[in-house]
Amino acid sequence: MKGAITKNFRGLRALVIHAEDANRQMLVGVLGRLGLDVRTIDPQDAALPDALAGSDIVLADMVTEGLPPRAAPDALPCIALIGSEAPSQLARVVAQGCASHIMKPIRNSGVFTALLLAVNEHDQRRKADREIHSLRQRMAGRRIVTRAVLNLMLAHGLNHDDAYERLRLAAMNRRLPIDELAREHLALAPHAAEPSAHPWVPADDRPDTPAPNRRMTR
Repeated sequence: MKGAITKNFRGLRALVIHAEDANRQMLVGVLGRLGLDVRTIDPQDAALPDALAGSDIVLADMVTEGLPPRAAPDALPCIALIGSEAPSQLARVVAQGCASHIMKPIRNSGVFTALLLAVNEHDQRRKADREIHSLRQRMAGRRIVTRAVLNLMLAHGLNHDDAYERLRLAAMNRRLPIDELAREHLALAPHAAEPSAHPWVPADDRPDTPAPNRRMTR
């Protein structure tokens, strides 16, 4: 996915989740020189959820419990602080969905690269999630419209094009999205044969009784 790459992290609120030691001190110093607003917390601290809520990016020792999963709405870009290449630690990195990592002992080099990868990967992931959500909504709306068109065809003896055009014009006249009007129509579907059921259907097209051999869709 194309787009501008974030390279400036000045002012970003970084939460370092790591026990107090030389690695944490080094990381805090490097992040500060890069312009980030840095806070630290122990992985076992009970205040961790509140600290996460006020952060923009997390750099976490992989012994940390309680981080939001990658797919969670409140998930943050996460950088794993890895002390060993033990399969159990690497499995936690994968399960958490960390976008980047820094190997310990932490040095000056590598921190900026990890930040750039994590922040930009997270942004692209969120953009993809929004696009998928939008596509799903559009597909759901099309299914609703199709059901409403079929209902109009059966209830009023219309062909597909005429039924769709009637639905479209009614939505335009009422200044409603066509899928919203379709939902309204389907909510009235059990009463489709009643003259008052669809005020936007011309009166001469509203049968007093259902046509023979027609089934109403619900």
